[in-house]
Amino acid sequence: MSVKELFEINQANETVSKYKLLSAYGGPGSIVHTQYGSIIISCIEEWGFLKRVLEIHKEAIDDSENNTDDKVFKYVYKQARLEKNGSIGISNDKRLFESLIDRKKLVNLKYLSLIPDIEIKDFGNKVDNVEFTIPSTFMPKVFADRQNVYKSYGEWLNDWILNNKEKDQYGNKFFPPKKTWKELLTQDNIVLICEHGHISDFPWSQFLWWRKDEPLAIHNDEAVNLFEKNPCCGTKESPTSKIKITSSTANASGFDGKWLKCDNCKKSVSLQGLMGVKIKCPGHSPMEVKTGDNQYYSGDKLVRKQSPPSEICRAKNSLGKDKPMSVALTTGNNLYYSRILSSIFMPDELFKDELEIEKDKLEKRISRHKKNWEDAIDSGDKEDEAYNEKKWIELVAELKTIAENIEPKLELTDSEKEIKFRNQEYKVFSFQSDVDINKEEKDLKVKDVTDNLDLELRKFFSRILRIDNMKITSAQLDFSRVVPADADAEDITSKNIFRNKPEDVNVYPVVENFGEGIFIGFDEKLIDGFASSEAGIILIDGLREKLSDLKKDSNPFNKGAIDYGNLVNWQLYLVHTFSHLIMREMEFRCGYPTASLSERIYVSNDEKYRMYGCMIYTAEGAEGSMGGIIAQTRPNNLNKLIKSALKRATICHSDPLCWESEGQGLFDLNFASCFSCSLVSETSCEHRNVYLDRRILVDDDGGFFKAVL
Repeated sequence: MSVKELFEINQANETVSKYKLLSAYGGPGSIVHTQYGSIIISCIEEWGFLKRVLEIHKEAIDDSENNTDDKVFKYVYKQARLEKNGSIGISNDKRLFESLIDRKKLVNLKYLSLIPDIEIKDFGNKVDNVEFTIPSTFMPKVFADRQNVYKSYGEWLNDWILNNKEKDQYGNKFFPPKKTWKELLTQDNIVLICEHGHISDFPWSQFLWWRKDEPLAIHNDEAVNLFEKNPCCGTKESPTSKIKITSSTANASGFDGKWLKCDNCKKSVSLQGLMGVKIKCPGHSPMEVKTGDNQYYSGDKLVRKQSPPSEICRAKNSLGKDKPMSVALTTGNNLYYSRILSSIFMPDELFKDELEIEKDKLEKRISRHKKNWEDAIDSGDKEDEAYNEKKWIELVAELKTIAENIEPKLELTDSEKEIKFRNQEYKVFSFQSDVDINKEEKDLKVKDVTDNLDLELRKFFSRILRIDNMKITSAQLDFSRVVPADADAEDITSKNIFRNKPEDVNVYPVVENFGEGIFIGFDEKLIDGFASSEAGIILIDGLREKLSDLKKDSNPFNKGAIDYGNLVNWQLYLVHTFSHLIMREMEFRCGYPTASLSERIYVSNDEKYRMYGCMIYTAEGAEGSMGGIIAQTRPNNLNKLIKSALKRATICHSDPLCWESEGQGLFDLNFASCFSCSLVSETSCEHRNVYLDRRILVDDDGGFFKAVL
């Protein structure tokens, strides 16, 4: 878009991929960089298409013909897909649906809604079906002009309206933010982030006053409540500061060479050490602002200058004192860490036992007869009333009997829930027949190709499945800032992508992908035998000793990752490294990069959920999604793929340094593995390219696959 067009439009709309809106790096609360500046995605209560699903649900409830939950769901499912309603899809993944209810306590969740495609018109930058869009607001809300004068969005907007009363008295043409018709404003790139998910603009005026009034306080360990300080001049209610940030002529880089000053009160201070300033969190959460009616553009323009909602931040350090916020750039990779839950679609009967399925059916019948009973009472139909009352009583008694025979559900931790969730998939792929799995072929279709292995390889694997088609549905659980939530760092609390109480959430956004892949299940008996063999014990003890040494020197940031490595242990290294080797081999044999592939690791030593396997798959639109992966499961290809991958792993360009490594990669959790031999694209790996060691697989003296080599 040309600069001229930027000045003429009055709508700040931009297309953002639905896969970016719910990913490991983006979602509600994340900062996205657009042609207009940096924006923060609003919470899901503000997403237009989700509001529309709730409206359709209300229509269904108000329709007297929809007298059961099934009829209401079918009405919403059908109506949401109409073009007038944005062609919104509703997911049928019940396993993911039930897992979200359990993990996030969404007891009144009714629908998993797919993010629709929303297009922008070239003319005027407008959007078709604008009411279905996803609102956002500027973040940071501080902008500078060519003279490096820093003001908030609201202040610049007020100046614009004051100077353009005849041309634009309501500020409708203030997009993108500008000082004059020909001068665009530059957005600040500094924010404050909190480990509890909060984010704030940097309070430059208060910082200047504090640095001049308490020059030595910057060295204190305790966090300063900077947002309660006065501005450098004026009052909190009527500040008069004119903040500027200038660069010095000295040969200094970064903030060491910048000065903060006020043209009004003439105070000035160096920004040296800015990134280490300890500031108390005010609990700001700008993603939770109510963006208002979006009939004309995505949100109320007044929202863009509002202060973010605040809550009491309870981030404390080990001493019980306020944990300071971190100063960060808007391009920093520590601004947003998302937790994603992905589910492979499976028919109900594959992951539920017979009693649970029967219980679900009875609950639906009970609901139907109760509704008919109430309707018969209202209409005065005594015969129908008596019949439905009798059936209701009988079914309730039957449900009670079934419920008594179902084992009570134990309260599990998040990690245990994830293992159980994965184990459902593993058991289906490992033990169910092709016919049972393929009951809904449009969403899941597989073929058992274990017999395609030759005798030399067959003993290592319990099952190989060719997955011709599978549907993968993903939902975002929550997010964190500063430190990844999955690192299990001390005092880290993930923040929800919604602002309401969990019981008030009725609809949740998800994305769907269709892909193909290969499932590989390892023989459990052979793994047990390896652990008890003389050569295997030497390798395993060496790996355990290295992990134990890492645990001794762990810190709050790497503790979770190291503890996980010690818990799942050598079995994770074996399966995970094998998965990487196969992905890398596909680069050589098929010609498409590992970035187009993904892995799904199934490893657990818990007796109840014991599993050792992996899946390598690709999603629609990526290289290899036109049959490239499944072609590797043909008899000749499959054997060559595995053997060639293992032989290639015996040599690394960085050997012997790589082979003899005592720890490399993130947190030193990789051993005989580096970019030259075992690592893949970051987006392809489930474990951030750690827990890798070639020796456990291909060591000459006792590797797991020694017999093949």
